Amino acid sequence: MGIAATVYLIWMGAGLPIFIDRWLEVSSPARPAEFIVCLSGGLSGANLPTSDGWDRIYTAVQLYSDGLGKKIIFSGGGAGKVTEAEIYGEAAGWLGCPEEAMAFESEAISTAEHAVKLLNNKPLGISRDTSLNIVTSPMHSGRVALCFKKAGFVNFGVDTHHVAVKAGPAVAREFRVSRFDAHRPSGKAYDDVLTHLRERSSHLFAALRELAAIAAYKLKGYI
Repeated sequence: MGIAATVYLIWMGAGLPIFIDRWLEVSSPARPAEFIVCLSGGLSGANLPTSDGWDRIYTAVQLYSDGLGKKIIFSGGGAGKVTEAEIYGEAAGWLGCPEEAMAFESEAISTAEHAVKLLNNKPLGISRDTSLNIVTSPMHSGRVALCFKKAGFVNFGVDTHHVAVKAGPAVAREFRVSRFDAHRPSGKAYDDVLTHLRERSSHLFAALRELAAIAAYKLKGYI
């Protein structure tokens, strides 16, 4: 146990790859589709998207800004008094998505339910051959693809990151520059051993949780 703990600390502290996360990640090149589907990823205690959620919202807005979907469908119910779908829509508005480009599916409470609830939402008019760009987090992408295949969808891709090439810095935030002329980047990097240990440990346990979720979904027949 001591040897294993030492190897773990050195491996995580050095920021070395954990490998299993690569098996979980399934991402397709961005392509034109009828809809962009942004899967919710939970809320914080202040009814704000989680960090994963913000990444998903931003990617969805980038895809829309490049014309890779006529609307963004925000999907997710959640356990709170307000649905994750509507909170994610509000956040997307702040990131530059117009209200008329939003649609909502507000009943799904698990990864397995997103595909089913989208099909059952008649106003959306989605069928199994509707072209979709599904947006989620990298390690969640494999399970999402399996669930949508199980539900019979045949024309979808899973996107985990996209930066718009047709939008300016107000939307594609990577291109922003400071309005303060005196600002100079500090160049400070958070690459010390303890930071690596914290971040890589979190990444590892997220991957292990996802592996366990895939196994559970397989046993339950969801995938």
